[in-house]
Amino acid sequence: MTMVRVPGVDVRHTIALAMLESAPSVASRLGEVVLRAEQRAAAGRLLELIAESGGAMLADPVGLGKTYTALAVATHMRADALIVTPASLRDMWRDALSACGVNAHVVTHEALSRGHTIDRRARVVIVDESHRFRTLNTRRYAALADQCRGAAVLLMTATPVHNVRTDLAAQLALFLGRRAWALTDADLARHVVRRGLVDNTSRPRLDGPHVVALPPQDEHLDAIVALPPPVPARDESTAATLLTYGLLHQWTSSRAALLAALERRRARGIALSAAIDGGRMPTRAELDAWTHADDAVQLAFPELVVGSEDADALHGLDALQRAVQQHLDALDRLRRRIRSAADPDLERAQALRRIRASHPGERIIAFAQYAETVATLRAHLVRDAGIATLTSHGARLASGRVSRAEVLEQFVPNARPASAATRIDLLICTDLLSEGLNLQEASVIVHLDMPWNPARLEQRVGRALRMGSRHSRVTVYSFSPPASAAALLRIETRLRDKLAIAQRTVGVAGSILPSPFATPRANRGMAEELGEIRSAMRQWLERGQSAFDIAGPICGAVGADTPGFLALLHDGDRPHLIADMGSGASDAPAVVRAAVAAACGDDLPLDASLADSALRGALDWLAEHRASSVIDLRAAGAARARRATLERVTRALARAPRHRRSTLAPLAAAARAVATAPLGEGAERVLEMLVRAELPDEAWLRSIVAFGEINAQPLAPLAREPSPPRVVAIIVLTPRGASEKG
Repeated sequence: MTMVRVPGVDVRHTIALAMLESAPSVASRLGEVVLRAEQRAAAGRLLELIAESGGAMLADPVGLGKTYTALAVATHMRADALIVTPASLRDMWRDALSACGVNAHVVTHEALSRGHTIDRRARVVIVDESHRFRTLNTRRYAALADQCRGAAVLLMTATPVHNVRTDLAAQLALFLGRRAWALTDADLARHVVRRGLVDNTSRPRLDGPHVVALPPQDEHLDAIVALPPPVPARDESTAATLLTYGLLHQWTSSRAALLAALERRRARGIALSAAIDGGRMPTRAELDAWTHADDAVQLAFPELVVGSEDADALHGLDALQRAVQQHLDALDRLRRRIRSAADPDLERAQALRRIRASHPGERIIAFAQYAETVATLRAHLVRDAGIATLTSHGARLASGRVSRAEVLEQFVPNARPASAATRIDLLICTDLLSEGLNLQEASVIVHLDMPWNPARLEQRVGRALRMGSRHSRVTVYSFSPPASAAALLRIETRLRDKLAIAQRTVGVAGSILPSPFATPRANRGMAEELGEIRSAMRQWLERGQSAFDIAGPICGAVGADTPGFLALLHDGDRPHLIADMGSGASDAPAVVRAAVAAACGDDLPLDASLADSALRGALDWLAEHRASSVIDLRAAGAARARRATLERVTRALARAPRHRRSTLAPLAAAARAVATAPLGEGAERVLEMLVRAELPDEAWLRSIVAFGEINAQPLAPLAREPSPPRVVAIIVLTPRGASEKG
């Protein structure tokens, strides 16, 4: 294969043109809304991904205008759209649809959970806060998966990964189907568009997080850990003992939250003891028949709510009763100890006063996970003016209850000026406000506690850190639990492990964890790496000229610190970048991004041996990649429902009389194509039922073909004629000072 030498600037231009030209040009205006260049670029990339795989995820950090980017995608596709959103964001979506002049049906997550059915099928399904669809065995997920059959799917969330990497796979499976579970982190990330913290000119600067330290009470931490394990109900496993970790979390939020949890634990123990006294071991559901209010435990008659037991089940009840009593005694000792010690909630209230004093005239939102934390701080600050609280039980001012809307209207953009008597400077609330709402009149965010789910931290900050804010910065404070550094580090370990999972796949927007336990920002998520690569490509387009009309691969050399290469390949119908930075050819986002950065050096004479080596490396990678793609396709066909479909097609054709085989052969071929075609999770579930359908062979084959016509991935609006796999362009990274050998 003959390579053509051209200047490095022209190779870069060729690469950039190939990588960016396939993305469609999105209109700069949607009704009353003017889209920024970054939003149009993101919409173009999403359309490209939808064309390739039937769906995509927009995972930009909060506050970068994902709503309008998603509507730009729907408008470009010119198809009926369905918006799936939390109920709290329904009005926001309706306002956005009106401003953009877009017609779409809106359904809430909560409606899907209640079994609400949608009469119409949309060609585009936009799912806001899609991280709420990360559990497959829920009614909500099943309803959405069914709605996504045959539709283009656009998922939207700033926090795709909440606990484990399968959170992301479950969401992408809505359009990728079962193959999502077999994909690597890098493969999953390629379906995600995430720009990272860019566009600093239109967003406030993030100041913090600043740690607010509380006086340590390590003895409480040790006492919680030392609690005897609770006795599980009859149908519970010993995993119930892990509830101790829940007590630790409540302790890190407030003394009030911990005491409330201990009261609930005590009520449960008393209920269990009462049932055992009656000679019965209750189930978890039966224990729920007991309720408690304040210090009064209200017991039903055990014989009325607890089922009968056989002799084997009753064996050892005396030992269980002793274990229950031991746990209750330990709970009482811990409650007394906590109540006799200094109240850290008083210090929390004082710290909030100090934060208010440091930010006169600014609006502050303080988040907590527990309503008890909000309530105790309201009690301690009841004489302070300008404070409101908001939980699932409603909103309150010092003067009494008010509506949620009355509180929030002071924190939304372009809020009407409030009088001195009604102005709210500090809103203390639970995390029910941490998703979706635009509260950018606030310029200070306070983490009153640290949720085990690190995604909540980013969601909280995102309420204020948004485009178009009139503030130049958003300051973040984080209350540290009342513990020493060593004790706190033990608690932080679990949170950091979860954060590392999110960081590896999609990235985390900035430093959101408080020092000194913040996760380093050195490693970008894979989706962010891909976003930075495309940003570099756009800069390369500004100079150079295209060389697509030159036969054979084009090749240029630039000076670099590390020898290697960056290569543009055409693999079927799409361009592909690979790179070698000394460890072999790879398409890993981090490797390609490093090569893109290195490829911006000055031109050098082309070393023929280095160029030949780079070409061989690129060709070897291409051959291996195509071979693995074939293997992956066969593996997809080996999935249980698909394999059963293929086997039944074979049997149907074999059983057919000879004079009918020529008629059935096209149906059989079409059915085989359906069994190996890309299908979303909803279609996979339907196929599982169809493969067991009791139908005559020909009728069954026709039903499979009809199923494929309805449920195949949406027609690619950007489809292009596939081109043969080939190497298009190579930039050879040449150590500076190397002599020309070619």
